[in-house]
Amino acid sequence: MSNAPVPADFAHLVDLSADALGTFVLYATDDYFAEKENLLKPGAPEWREGAYTDKGKWMDGWESQRKREAGHDFAIVRLGAPGRIHGALVDTTHFKGNAPQEVTLEGLAAPDTATPAQLNASTEWVDVLPRQPVKPDFANVLKAATPSARVTHVRLRIFPDGGVARLRVYGEVAPDNRTFWRRGSVDLAAMENGGTIAAVSDQFFGPPSNLLLPGRGVNMGDGWETKRRRTPGSDWCVIRLARRGVVERVELDTHFFKGNAPQAALIEALDEEELGADAVANLLRAPKGWQALLSKTALVQHRRHQLEPDRPMAVTHLRVHIFPHGGVNRLRVFGTALDSPAERDVLERLNALEADAAAKHFLACCGARAWAETMTALRPFGSMREVFAAAESVWWKLGTTAWLDAFAAHPRIGSKQKAKSQGARSAAWSKGEQRRVDDADKGVKARLAKLNDEYFKKFGFIFIVFASGKSADEMLALLEERLSRPKKVELETAAVEQMKITRLRLEKWLHAELEEPVRRSRE
Repeated sequence: MSNAPVPADFAHLVDLSADALGTFVLYATDDYFAEKENLLKPGAPEWREGAYTDKGKWMDGWESQRKREAGHDFAIVRLGAPGRIHGALVDTTHFKGNAPQEVTLEGLAAPDTATPAQLNASTEWVDVLPRQPVKPDFANVLKAATPSARVTHVRLRIFPDGGVARLRVYGEVAPDNRTFWRRGSVDLAAMENGGTIAAVSDQFFGPPSNLLLPGRGVNMGDGWETKRRRTPGSDWCVIRLARRGVVERVELDTHFFKGNAPQAALIEALDEEELGADAVANLLRAPKGWQALLSKTALVQHRRHQLEPDRPMAVTHLRVHIFPHGGVNRLRVFGTALDSPAERDVLERLNALEADAAAKHFLACCGARAWAETMTALRPFGSMREVFAAAESVWWKLGTTAWLDAFAAHPRIGSKQKAKSQGARSAAWSKGEQRRVDDADKGVKARLAKLNDEYFKKFGFIFIVFASGKSADEMLALLEERLSRPKKVELETAAVEQMKITRLRLEKWLHAELEEPVRRSRE
């Protein structure tokens, strides 16, 4: 990820701001002397003696011009991986007479598509690191008193102006849970999904965390590489998976490792849920007690190997041995994510509901009674993934009559009245999904109301759109576009939008159920 050393305080954490994860500097109030993008450059800050641009001294960092009025500068960064922040490195190396006096770091949970204007206008930013002094020409390690809530964006404020060479934000990856509720396999080891390195025998030339990065490495230095062993045995690293799961396939990539690839690999596994956290902690460096997931298998240089486990098993940790030593570029662990204990508790309560109560719950997510009754009858569900898969499968099998029933349960976009068949929970969700219409210009609202009437007269059902995150202007543009379509095409489009709404509401329900015990414990 970076050739620069990780501060010891953060050695067990992930650099959420790593460029390799897809971090991006969205905005800066001023970057006159040096571009804001330099904040995320890998490696240590560079110094070029006597180097100047037409604006001033060349500097390897972000630098604003001198302020001549009240205020301060700031930069907004979209993190490559959302997470809970434990601290940051604010590196002012080479900024000696032009470093800021103080900094603060704020965090926000927002969609990836949020624009700088939307982010700047948000009132939901929270302090991650309080305002505090920083030293010039120094790698300032700043620790949070407690980990932050899950954030997707950070805002670095510098007081009053000046230059910062590098910003690194360290924490735990907190992926969207829907990653593990979707159909199909998921990379259980990927750093962006929450996979981490728990232990390693040797990382002389490259850290094992590189194994878990997205994409294929760009060169031999972008992988895990050990020094040459002069004793029998193997080198190894332990990966804590993002989720407990059943491994279906492993990709082990020796790309670029041509004269130093391992000769063979062996993969062992542990299940923390079965053994307990204390037992797993004791086994992380123990030679015995692990189960074989993949027998010792020959490898070749510069090749992406597709490896299948010897047998299926639920696992939380993998120990990857390479014989006798060498380098691996990337590792992918594809499998089926299993429900967490909290999710199993929620699922058990759903399965235990009386039929009427279950149908009422499902009706809040989708107003088609046939859909709700079918979902109720399909219980007991074996996993949350089954719930979401069934929701979609049932919807597309029911067809037009059920679709129209679901459409009728929605209020018109921008309407203050709830639909006749809409319950309290569904009404609350509709209000939240359409909240950006309330702040729209009167002219936009009037145009929405007029075209909604035209839409209903033409098609016989209301305009259905996945409104979450969309502005009134965006919804109006979609309404204008869809008015010109044939009825058959528009009916199917509306059904697609309804399924998006249903899935989102199922997710909202599940998130609320998962958060309820935490909320009660804080009271």
